Amino acid sequence: MKIKTMKHGFLGTDQGVRFDVDYVKAKAVIIPFGMEAHVSYGAGTKNGPKAILKASHELNENDEQTLQAVYKCGLSTLKEPKIPKDSAKAIKLLKETTKKVLEDKKFPVILGGEHALLSGSLGAVCEHFHDVSILHFDAHADLRKKYRGSIHSHASALRRAMENLPIKRLVSVGIRTVSEVDDELGFILREKKRLKIFWGWEKLLAKKIVVAIPTKNVYITFDVDAFDLSIMPSTGTPEPGGLTWWQTVEILKLAFREKNVVGFDVVEHSPIKNLPGPDFLVARLIYKMIGYKFFSTKTKAK
Repeated sequence: MKIKTMKHGFLGTDQGVRFDVDYVKAKAVIIPFGMEAHVSYGAGTKNGPKAILKASHELNENDEQTLQAVYKCGLSTLKEPKIPKDSAKAIKLLKETTKKVLEDKKFPVILGGEHALLSGSLGAVCEHFHDVSILHFDAHADLRKKYRGSIHSHASALRRAMENLPIKRLVSVGIRTVSEVDDELGFILREKKRLKIFWGWEKLLAKKIVVAIPTKNVYITFDVDAFDLSIMPSTGTPEPGGLTWWQTVEILKLAFREKNVVGFDVVEHSPIKNLPGPDFLVARLIYKMIGYKFFSTKTKAK
């Protein structure tokens, strides 16, 4: 497939200085994909990528933890495609796009969009890498068999991954709501060897979470409702009692340091008009994760 990039993508241009590079020179590729086929409360995830990219133009290009100008790893942003209304077709399009990025030996970063897109990006990852586990940040387990008549609902994203892809283990962080025993809860009990949940009310220790991941290769899927409402109100299905900023980045930093993170997505951001703070938070999270990928020092877990 033909790759099309955008000018003034992630980070944009400041006083004539471009922070992106041509696709062929890039190590990390931003894939905007505002898929929104199913929403269960608040709509707006289709506008997430645009808001994130706009907010990224105000980021400081230097990261305070890695002490690096992260963009120097080589960033390129793809033009957002026309996304099919049909979920299966949209997922197929994202899979093809992610597959191309991986074949070109680049690191895929997907900006959602609803969580159902996971089947596309992760499907490509599982064809490219062997022995992949998922590190999943979310308020919800997203393990429903189907939701409101659809097997491609955002509420079924991780269920589809576990049933249809050769996932070694799913490690979910920050979960604080599940459905009835004959659906999500039952699946969790049946699949306890392949699934580990760190509940939102637990003391979440980064080392304990990362040690629970059995494989070297890890794909990270990050639903922004994992964050506490006080810092992330801009999401369609909010839940109280979420993660803090520094609690989250501590886990991510260790995961990137100890594992080979092969790609990640950030999903379910529904921007609120005249409230840019959450847009900036998500952009900052993405930039920090890219920094951890390319500038973290690899060490053994202590």
